[in-house]
Amino acid sequence: MKAETVILANGGFPAALEPLSVLRRARRIVCCDGAAVALSAAGLEPAAVVGDLDSLPAVWRKRYADRLAPDPGQADNDLAKAFRYCLAQGWRDLAILGATGLREDHTLGNLAWLVDFAREARVRMVTDHGLFVPALKSARFPCEPGQAVSIFSFDPATAIRSTGLAYPLRGLRLTRWWQATLNQAAGRRFELRFRGGPLLVFLAHPRRPRAGRTR
Repeated sequence: MKAETVILANGGFPAALEPLSVLRRARRIVCCDGAAVALSAAGLEPAAVVGDLDSLPAVWRKRYADRLAPDPGQADNDLAKAFRYCLAQGWRDLAILGATGLREDHTLGNLAWLVDFAREARVRMVTDHGLFVPALKSARFPCEPGQAVSIFSFDPATAIRSTGLAYPLRGLRLTRWWQATLNQAAGRRFELRFRGGPLLVFLAHPRRPRAGRTR
């Protein structure tokens, strides 16, 4: 997967191959506040650093003075501020990294932001374990056979039907977030059909075979 712009949140820095590949192939990286420090330690430089800058040490504020975009507002978090910054630059092909891994409350908040962001840009969230994709309408998803899939609904009145999943959804209305988790793909794509929503779809990173030892 490739994205023109990566938003790097100040959560757990990516460690797995998939998010690191997205990070290194991005055209530009926009950091949320203190994430710029971790990015620099990985040998990369931010195009911009956005947020209230409360977690960016003074030495780093001086180093990146030419690319700081301070936003002291407290109505939303630094991830939302970075998203708005990207929209203002006309950047609408976005992958979000580093948005999980340290605090569960921040993780839930960032996932909730994701479906709102999807109304204005092409956006997805890549973690060390998988990919979160918001769906505002019926959609098809490429996958691999046996790939783990979970589905979350933000509207319990939305009836969801599926094809291509091992455990089909037949007009299921999700009143709890656990109800459509731990499914899996039956083939190389699956489809979700619904009116209403939005939905948030999680696809675990495919398992890659390990290279065998040579003698």
